[in-house]
Amino acid sequence: FLSWGVPLGITVAAVALKKIGYDASNVSVGWCWVNLDAEDRVLWMLLTGKVWEILAYVTLPVLYILIKKHINRAVSILLLSYRPILSRAPAFQPRTSVADKKLILIPVIFIILRIWSTVRFILTLCNSPAVQNSVLVVLHGIGNTFQGGANCIMFVLCTRVVRTRLLSSICCGHYDELDWPLQRSNSSWHCPEAHKNKDVPGPERTKPLLSST
Repeated sequence: FLSWGVPLGITVAAVALKKIGYDASNVSVGWCWVNLDAEDRVLWMLLTGKVWEILAYVTLPVLYILIKKHINRAVSILLLSYRPILSRAPAFQPRTSVADKKLILIPVIFIILRIWSTVRFILTLCNSPAVQNSVLVVLHGIGNTFQGGANCIMFVLCTRVVRTRLLSSICCGHYDELDWPLQRSNSSWHCPEAHKNKDVPGPERTKPLLSST
């Protein structure tokens, strides 16, 4: 409802009030947006995108900090519950998990991609000729449309389980990065050659060979 309903309502209102018109890529990159000749163009620019964009710069880091504090609090409670057991265990160094690193990258990647749109919006309000800078236009076009691609790279291609399944499907099942350590460990527990050796007594032929570890 929020992700689709609110933008749909704003867009319908902008079209009905005839606030939408091609703006020669002054603020957007080649697509139709707010008519720059409208008297209340700044209000509609904010309402149809920029105010949500600027709010996201603030809310995403705040949400990450709150989630991080919640996780740390939950881990602290868990460690207190297992203190008698952990006191007898060897000390370990806590390390940042992969999920935690990706959680940090979510707001960082979003800001890096969307900041160019905000920069061109501010330059437009200041009537600066730099708004037509070709580098800014390219960065704006890539940033505004690459959010989904960045998430795909981070959560699909940079996730070992998903990456392994993709490579396995591409290689017709011949590549299995996850199963290789398991297969190697299994080979150290069972020796097929010992089962085939007729010189070994009956019970010994079926007894698994235990690894040194």
